Amino acid sequence: MDNDRRTAFLILKDVEENKGWSNLVSDKYIKKEKVSSPAFVRELVYGVLRNKLLLDYNINRFLKKGKTGVSEKIWLRMGFYQLSMMGGVKDHAAINETVELARKFKKGSEGFINGVLRSFQRSGNKLVYPDPSDESYLSIRYSADMDIAKLWEKSYGKDNAESLLSASCGPAPLSLRPNTLKDTKEGLENKLSELGFEIIERNSYLCKDAVYVRGGDLIGSSLYKEGLFSLQGESSQYAVSILDPKPGSTVLDLCAAPGGKSCAMAERMKGEGKVVAFDIYEHRVKLIEKEAKRLGIGIIEARQKDSSVFDKELEGSFDFVLADVPCSGLGTLRENPEIKLRPPDDIDVQGKILENALRYVKKGGRVLYSTCTISPKENEEVIKDCSLLDAHILTGKDEEKDKDFNVIASRQLFTKTGGHDGFYVCLIERRS
Repeated sequence: MDNDRRTAFLILKDVEENKGWSNLVSDKYIKKEKVSSPAFVRELVYGVLRNKLLLDYNINRFLKKGKTGVSEKIWLRMGFYQLSMMGGVKDHAAINETVELARKFKKGSEGFINGVLRSFQRSGNKLVYPDPSDESYLSIRYSADMDIAKLWEKSYGKDNAESLLSASCGPAPLSLRPNTLKDTKEGLENKLSELGFEIIERNSYLCKDAVYVRGGDLIGSSLYKEGLFSLQGESSQYAVSILDPKPGSTVLDLCAAPGGKSCAMAERMKGEGKVVAFDIYEHRVKLIEKEAKRLGIGIIEARQKDSSVFDKELEGSFDFVLADVPCSGLGTLRENPEIKLRPPDDIDVQGKILENALRYVKKGGRVLYSTCTISPKENEEVIKDCSLLDAHILTGKDEEKDKDFNVIASRQLFTKTGGHDGFYVCLIERRS
């Protein structure tokens, strides 16, 4: 039995039954099972998850009435995906290896799996879609929960919703943040090229220091271990560049783990000043400390703290405050395809964290409210609903100029095929 496909099955079953995060589950099994091709395993796992509803829609065409177990569904999804969407895989390998999985894990089911896969093969391995006029078209065509499809269609129109959903079905490019305390962007690119990684040149950048790269095991490279770069999406890097904390300033990161933005801010500050980084969970605080140590950053103070609870002692203490709040994550569906398969989370702490952020910043200081989602309810509406804010840029009303806090800029980034993730940023200034 092919160990790579066996491992892909174990990952998909774990994600299905235990509602785990696909990236964490994949990392665990790929390391544990010693696979020969991690890239193949990830492509198969992520391909099935990104297209799950579409695969099920097509599988159901070949099933007779009756309940199909979890394992059988996963084997059929794996088979259909390899046959119809995974380039370079021969039909006989896709079918025979999937049938062998069924034989090994559930003897007696292999005949059923073989029959369905052979029927699909005889049909030409062609996936079919619902009629575009069907209410379920966007949901099934792009394998997203109906609530997500309706949210985006209502908020941004059908064409934009379809563009966003289409982007969610492909892989995200890999972007790095150079550690400017140790090297320049050009220096890092040269070192990566020397190790055999391919630098992908782009026509435009949200963040000029972002490095897009293609290649093998970046985290296993000597450059990563030496702290010369971090894996961070360009949208996330862009958020830090908008806040733009200065060397020597005091900065608060209210929802910091695993530490990417805290470290990015410290690097931008040239290692001068202080970054206080909060997270509600102790084990995640340790992740921040570990990342800062790898990068050689000594100005980050990580603390376990619930940022939705106001701390009077911190009032007016910081030059810059970052509130990258918990969100539904709809801007990261390429990396976290399991999010596509459930209704958006209902988050109730975003407004509280924003108000605390505003109270913690000094007069003349700046606050950045950000999320990695695409949802007016979690973004613009949170800003509009904040009673402390003059949000005339968003509301179009000018009568609230007497308030202490002023929205300077607001921008919704949409997921770009082959480019950055979806993200929202809102820059706020406390008047002197």
